[in-house]
Amino acid sequence: MLIILLLFFVESTSFKQDRTMKFLGKKKVKELENFKYSKMTGNELKNYLLNPKIYVVDTRDMTISATGYIPNSILCPTSMYSWLTSIVPEGSEIIIISDEENYQTAIDTLINLNLYNLIGYGIYNEINENTSFSIQVVEYNPNTKESIQEIVDKEENIIDIREISEFIETGVIKEAVLIPLTTFKTDYNKIPNNGSVFVFCKSGMRAVVGMTYAKRAGYTNRFVIMSGGMNKAIEEGYPLVPYSG
Repeated sequence: MLIILLLFFVESTSFKQDRTMKFLGKKKVKELENFKYSKMTGNELKNYLLNPKIYVVDTRDMTISATGYIPNSILCPTSMYSWLTSIVPEGSEIIIISDEENYQTAIDTLINLNLYNLIGYGIYNEINENTSFSIQVVEYNPNTKESIQEIVDKEENIIDIREISEFIETGVIKEAVLIPLTTFKTDYNKIPNNGSVFVFCKSGMRAVVGMTYAKRAGYTNRFVIMSGGMNKAIEEGYPLVPYSG
């Protein structure tokens, strides 16, 4: 009986390996096998952060963003990987930042996209504790009807990074600059480069992705995420105007 069980295990393992090989290809399977050796220290990461051709992607949960992130990294949780293609050119080299519990999932998911060249990963807590990074935090606005009106009255900069279909469906804030995230990597320079910038999306998550991309691209403005996004603004009853194209 023991021999039969061992044979079944070997055959089952072999079947899984064959199926994985067919799904990902030999090269990607080899990358997955070897990726555990690509863990980076904070000092190693510093060598890449200012390289414009290399993208450092922080895949931790978005709720962590208010506690701090490494400058020049893009906040894009694993659950939002579908938006990476909007901001990171296909074929780019990527370094993943994650927490200890989820880094392998973040790596596997990104490799499955088959769009990028992974060159390493780092564990956020280890990097933060052992390296002198000037950690940045995400600033949020409560996004009430009154706070939006105050932003408008002060003629502050507002950008809305939802998609055109969403602009059409709900309308837009009259004073907002409209830059869909799907065109962000070519149109982000429409963001005003002076003053504070208040960022809307549907719920607030894409806004963080876009904001950290703009920061990486060199913007030094104060960026503020409108908590709850346009959904919250609509709930608050803030008046919108039809999208005019």
